[in-house]
Amino acid sequence: MVALKDNRLDEGLARIFGIATDQAGVQLEAIRSKAAANLAAYGKLIAEMFDKQSVPVPPPVHLQWWHEGSRIQVVGSHPDRERIEVLLNGDGEMVEEFKELELLHEIVRNTELAGEGTTQGQHFNIGITSTGPLAFYTE
Repeated sequence: MVALKDNRLDEGLARIFGIATDQAGVQLEAIRSKAAANLAAYGKLIAEMFDKQSVPVPPPVHLQWWHEGSRIQVVGSHPDRERIEVLLNGDGEMVEEFKELELLHEIVRNTELAGEGTTQGQHFNIGITSTGPLAFYTE
């Protein structure tokens, strides 16, 4: 787990984000902001893709990483479930962005829960709704 000191993250995360060790440290709020901005951008890309392919939203689309297949899966019974999976998994950028979003949200979540709980057994999800994307966890 990541140590949180004065709202700064440890040196390991500074290396991941390419910040010199003599700088003040990585602010959790900066990572939280990056996660939010990336989620909004991802939602915009998906909205454009869905618009071009005439994929309806609503109903909302519930996305999750399927570890056995190493791909994005649509959870639930969306009428275009299979087509959405083909569209998203056929685009390397969309797959890569999903995994980056998962990483950013895991860093924030694990830092916020440091010493208070665990995320073990929980799965990162993205919901695509008519009002925009949202990130959440399920067990």
